[in-house]
This record gives sequence, structure tokens and C-alpha cells, in this order.
Amino acid sequence: MTQILIAFPAGSMSEKIRLLLLHAGFSDTQIVSGGGEALRNMREQNIGILICPVRMKDMDYTEILPNLPAFWRVLLMDSAKNIASRREDDVMAVELPAKGAAILDTVAMILGELEYAFRREKKKEKAKPKKRSPEEQKMIDDAKALIMDRNHLTEEEAFRYIQKTSMDTGRSMVETAEMILTFQEM
Repeated sequence: MTQILIAFPAGSMSEKIRLLLLHAGFSDTQIVSGGGEALRNMREQNIGILICPVRMKDMDYTEILPNLPAFWRVLLMDSAKNIASRREDDVMAVELPAKGAAILDTVAMILGELEYAFRREKKKEKAKPKKRSPEEQKMIDDAKALIMDRNHLTEEEAFRYIQKTSMDTGRSMVETAEMILTFQEM
């Protein structure tokens, strides 16, 4: 579910960071050759961090930012000079050379924030009412029209009646509308 991609140019920096993260328990850590490969890999995971310098083998880190998936962040690791002159807003950075604890604390902080935001977003999506089919909506509209005609209620009052009955009985609004229409036929 969570992935860390490391995209440093040739050298041992990527491997050192990967080993540091692996030893700290961040198991889904992968070295990528550059920004293009990182972007392809980002599509496979919901949450993640790209750890990279200002300039990767194939592109500048700023070229990735517009295409960054919702729950992905860039952790910039470069010299103080490069960070000061090139860091974009909302991009976390760690100056090189860095202590292992600084890298680990920053990665843990970013992942914590991302996982919290991801869970919150999923909770919001669950809370949204599901989209009804045209047949289901017609059934609710027919039940609403029946109640409006039979009980002299406004459209809003009829809708609230179906909604309240649905909540009180633990049934969906469609099931409640179906029940109302079935009782009318009797």
C-alpha cells in the first residue's frame, strides 16, 4: 500500500538510503533509474514518497510535481545550495550530507501524514451516497409522488418521510420506496 522510490543518479547514494530505510522497517523501498520510471511505478501504489535530488538522470524533480498522484510526496535530498535555490512550496527537503535519523524521521512524518489523509479520503468516499440507477430513482420518485398525492405532503416532506422511514427500519431508500409502492397495490 505504501512505497518509497529512490531516484539518485548512478552511485551508491540510492543503495545507502534504501538500506537505511530497510533496516528501519520500511520494506517496500525500491531504487528507480529516474523520474520517468518513478512516475510509472507511482501508478501501482496508493501512497508513497519519491526521494530524489533536484536533478535526476532524466529530468528535474519539478517536472514530476504536476503529475504526482494525490497521495504521493517528493522528499528532496540535495546540497543546501540546491535546496535553497530550487525547492518548491510544499516540498520537504533534507540537506546532504544527512544523518540517518533525519532521513528516517522525515520519511516517517511524511508517510504518517499521507496515510492519515488517505484514510480520511476513503472514509469520505464511503459516506457519499451511492449513485442510483435510473430504475431505482424512478421507484423513489413514484413513491414520493404517491405519498404527496395520498397524504397531501410537499415533495420535500415526502422525501423526508421516505428517508426517515428508511433510517428507522434499517432499509435502503429504494427498499422503502418499493415497500410503499407494494402496499399501495394491496
